[in-house]
Amino acid sequence: MDPKLLSRYQSSSGAAAYRRKYERSWIRRLSNRRELSIVDKALERAGTHGRVLDCPCGAGRLTPTILRHAEKVVCADISAPMVAEAREALAPFEQAGVVSFAVAPASELPMEDDTFDTAVCHRLIHHMAEAEERAGVLAEMARVASRRVVISFSDDSTWKGRSQRRRGVHRRRSALMPDDLMAEAAPHGLKPLGKPLRLNGFHSLVAIAVFEVGQSTS
Repeated sequence: MDPKLLSRYQSSSGAAAYRRKYERSWIRRLSNRRELSIVDKALERAGTHGRVLDCPCGAGRLTPTILRHAEKVVCADISAPMVAEAREALAPFEQAGVVSFAVAPASELPMEDDTFDTAVCHRLIHHMAEAEERAGVLAEMARVASRRVVISFSDDSTWKGRSQRRRGVHRRRSALMPDDLMAEAAPHGLKPLGKPLRLNGFHSLVAIAVFEVGQSTS
């Protein structure tokens, strides 16, 4: 992960800015609603229930959507300032006893095996250029989830992905072909449930894959 990006993400000012990010314009608000909609569809496909992990939780943007399916959500993030923002945003849910928090990286979670019905990892691995780094996250998600893993990625098979390749555009993200993600997930016992859900194949690279947790082949 880009050290500069990580440093900003872990700063108090960066966390506060990230919390406001999806409310800055009507376009961002519309994009946010559409993104939460496909997260909701992914959780429905997964048959999510019971305890769920939201990691990285960021400022808690996904958690209310996850709670439509879950009884309890543990919000974890490598950034303490980000967890503080999430705790403030989700205070009513914490007071109701349905949300708790942890400061931890997605590749080294302080939870036991099979702690959650579903582990959700959204908006993280597209920041990881190396397969080895992604493998650490995939392995942990598979370890702590008893049934399902829901993970987002930048889908290089979309129209936008193909267009960027033709134009030689290089963003601060690592896009993957869906088959490549499936190949990286397989050694950790993750089996795809259907094709990835896309936010918008023309204007966005965001896609979400739903996996069944099986037995590791590594």
